[in-house]
Amino acid sequence: MFHEIVHRLYISIREDIQWIKKSKTVNEEINLRELCIKLYNEGKKPTEISRSLRRTRNWVYKWIKRYKSGDPKWYLDESKEPKKKPTKVDQELENNIVDIRKKLVKRDTPETRYAFHGAVAIHQELDKSGYKDKPNLSTINRIIKRNGLIVKEQRKTGNKESKVYYPGICTRYPGHVYQLDLVTPRYITGYGRIVSVNRIDVYSAKANLNQYQSKGADSIISFAIEDWSEHGIPHYLQLDNEAAFRGSLYHPRTFGKLTRFCLNFGVELIFIPFKEPWRNGYIESFNSRFNENLWLFQKFTDLEHLRNEAKLFKDKYNNFQTYKKKHFSKQYLFGYTTRYFPKGFKFDLSTELPITNGKIHFIRLVNEKGYINVFNENFYINKDFSFEYVWATIFTKEQLLRFYYQATKDSKEELIKTVAYKLRETVKNRMPVKKFC
Repeated sequence: MFHEIVHRLYISIREDIQWIKKSKTVNEEINLRELCIKLYNEGKKPTEISRSLRRTRNWVYKWIKRYKSGDPKWYLDESKEPKKKPTKVDQELENNIVDIRKKLVKRDTPETRYAFHGAVAIHQELDKSGYKDKPNLSTINRIIKRNGLIVKEQRKTGNKESKVYYPGICTRYPGHVYQLDLVTPRYITGYGRIVSVNRIDVYSAKANLNQYQSKGADSIISFAIEDWSEHGIPHYLQLDNEAAFRGSLYHPRTFGKLTRFCLNFGVELIFIPFKEPWRNGYIESFNSRFNENLWLFQKFTDLEHLRNEAKLFKDKYNNFQTYKKKHFSKQYLFGYTTRYFPKGFKFDLSTELPITNGKIHFIRLVNEKGYINVFNENFYINKDFSFEYVWATIFTKEQLLRFYYQATKDSKEELIKTVAYKLRETVKNRMPVKKFC
């Protein structure tokens, strides 16, 4: 008991000493500010005052400005409380936000069937309703939380990102990089199997999709023709290592139909690392929404029914992305040019395109023995690069395979190796687009 009393007394005395020291420090600072103004009124220049008091010129100017403000207590520190407080949302607006949230989550009307229901979607609905002074997203989120409308969704365990630098492309304009993937297999009762070809523009976040009965290269090329005629031909098309994308591996160095199609029309393919689907994160996210909000949300009767609903789903998705980019994006877009397939473009899927001049890219993780795999062939890089990512590019005209390495985001890309990549057939000139019109 005695020791406890002594301890409390010690704490009390220590706090008193700290308060006295702080008080002394504050009083000394106030005296210094008053001396600054005294010297100023005596005609001293700010630079002289700064040297005399051993304070910065900004400090001197600050207290001269505060002195001239006319505030009788100019020498005291100003409150750190924000001078401008956000306007409190009135009850009517809060009720509208709550009603919109409930309506969007319920998804029981044609208008809300495929709608988003977060703060941006609510902001968009307020905009449609004619609200000029819409609350910011953080305010909308607070209202949602305050009214117990948070939808607890089960979070997927994310893949642990390696600390090793990943040499992806930083997109600079719409059409710079498309990510494409297949959602398969899906079965419509009484109809059969269907495959959805899904594509997203990494820069604009706008998507496109269509459904087919086969997952072969013909379906993907059919989709590409429709997509690139309407939305533009990309510079890069990024894919995983699905057989339909890469083509048959029984005859190395011959290339599949999709690869030949892209080479002929000037599109560079990028194949992401094996078993790392998160490297195509934009399209994987879209696929999840496609599965949850479209496929699992209702029963379909046939392919035509699914296609009609998929179009409504896509339009809603793209409308939301356009609004989000317009009002909340920090991207700065400079001039760019988009290529399209011309009107009247027709491509016979039975056409056997030659291998033409172009590039095919691969992002690969070097294994413990120093090797990577490109189109089912192993190439030795170096054991020094084990568990690092390299960028490999096939140059069809030169028939070379070059390997590049970049240690960090800010370091330069280095050419670390070049090997011959002899193709099984002659590389020819591209067949002009006008030949297909």
